[in-house]
Amino acid sequence: MTTIEDKISLFSKIIYDKVNEEKEGRLKDFRAEAQKRINVEKEKIEELRRCLQRDVAKKSDIKANGIVAKERLKKQREMLFLKEKLIKEALENVGQKLVEFALLPEYKPYFLSILEKTLKEIDSGDYYIIILKRDYEKFKREIGVVLSNYSDRNVEIKISEEDFIGGIILKDIEGKFKIDNSLYSKLEESKEIIGVRVMEMLA
Repeated sequence: MTTIEDKISLFSKIIYDKVNEEKEGRLKDFRAEAQKRINVEKEKIEELRRCLQRDVAKKSDIKANGIVAKERLKKQREMLFLKEKLIKEALENVGQKLVEFALLPEYKPYFLSILEKTLKEIDSGDYYIIILKRDYEKFKREIGVVLSNYSDRNVEIKISEEDFIGGIILKDIEGKFKIDNSLYSKLEESKEIIGVRVMEMLA
């Protein structure tokens, strides 16, 4: 005969089994939902990681390009400074050589040939020939001889107030034109040649 205790025990087991079944079902659903959420979060984290990697790579590229550009600019500045330094030194050396040349015996025939060449280039008229005091004192007689060969050119000798190393400068009386055959003008003309040679040397 089934007692009340047996019935209670049976009911309890049925209820327990039902509750346990519901619990397992809910746990399964919970685990599935939890895994789904975890997967979503993992994907978000992975996407964030990829974005961060791209961002870091992009920033790294920008930084690297900045460093390269900075170094290139630095090198260009250094090359420009070196070019200017070399050109300056070269011009100073050439200038010193011209100063020394103007004191040598070989300078006299050069000076007189430049004087005659300049006179041949002009028509008859009134002119100034500007020379250094040093040259005038050393070559006064020879200058007179050269000028006598061009008597149709009325030439007045003027002593320069500026040191143009050597040579002569001719101007017409009216100030319309000038022929600069000074050694300083030759030095200035050599700047471009020296600059090109320096650039070829640095290339």
